[in-house]
Amino acid sequence: MSIIKIRDVAYPILQVPDLDVQEKFLIDFGMEKVLLEDDTLYMRGAGDQQFLHVTHKGEKKFIGIAFYAQSEEDLKTLSKLDNFSEIEELTSPGGGKKIWTTDPDDIKVEVVFGIESRQPDINKFLISGDNIGGIKKENHNRFNQTKRVGKLIPSKIKKLGHIGINISDVSKSFDWYNHHFGILISDKVEIEKGLYGAMFCRCDLGAEPTDHHSIFIASNLTSAFISGLNHVSYEVIDIDDIFLGHENLKQNNYKHEWGIGRHYQGSQIFDYWRSPFGHVHEHMTDSDVFDNTVPAGVASIEDAAGMQWGPDITTTFGNEEGV
Repeated sequence: MSIIKIRDVAYPILQVPDLDVQEKFLIDFGMEKVLLEDDTLYMRGAGDQQFLHVTHKGEKKFIGIAFYAQSEEDLKTLSKLDNFSEIEELTSPGGGKKIWTTDPDDIKVEVVFGIESRQPDINKFLISGDNIGGIKKENHNRFNQTKRVGKLIPSKIKKLGHIGINISDVSKSFDWYNHHFGILISDKVEIEKGLYGAMFCRCDLGAEPTDHHSIFIASNLTSAFISGLNHVSYEVIDIDDIFLGHENLKQNNYKHEWGIGRHYQGSQIFDYWRSPFGHVHEHMTDSDVFDNTVPAGVASIEDAAGMQWGPDITTTFGNEEGV
């Protein structure tokens, strides 16, 4: 029985030595600056989140991950547990409250509630329909109009999709996150019988659909046994946005990590890029969504590291440079 059930993933917390360089990368990636204050940079997308990316100034490292609670009562429940902080007022954009702790690998975990939503940038979501699928022309969504998507412009980020972490013991970490926050396994990657190298985990929202995974828990074998960030993933509008973002980041000379392709676990179309500090950021679209009735799938390493179409996974994906 879990202590609470989180609503969604909220934001990653990173640290880098140059916030100006970080800001430029994130703008080119598709975000907008909300606030730079007290050596902390807050960035947002086009959706209703006040911010979805936090970076502090300092030596490069991954600090942690934040989740949305479903109620303030959830924060009160957590505050009574050992190793959890007292409830604190958020001084970040949108206000609200938080509580925090650290997971078994000393990754900071914040749980927040009461952050005010912002008005989404509706104009960025207005796209002409696609004439795909179906048999008859009557099923087409675009008639007597053309489709123009622009050139060399950043992707339009809808929301934070998921955060991947490299940790020392996959099963132990899942048990901890499941016990405290009620996450469910969508797919687990089996190395051998009963031994798992990664788990794709979603929030338990009952009958309400939610993303295939909000947190990806992976073994730190690939990152020289250093626990930390695997990658952070942001959902964009559609496949055009994936390719637009790709060309824009390419023209701005950022380091491409892996893609474009379509995953097996989660089915997302994906494209991964390195920030100037090595942290891996993903654009993705067209993810699977599950309710809480779907049982956990079991995948081989080959499937998890493979793709339905696209280039082979790189030898550097998930390595120690990105943690």
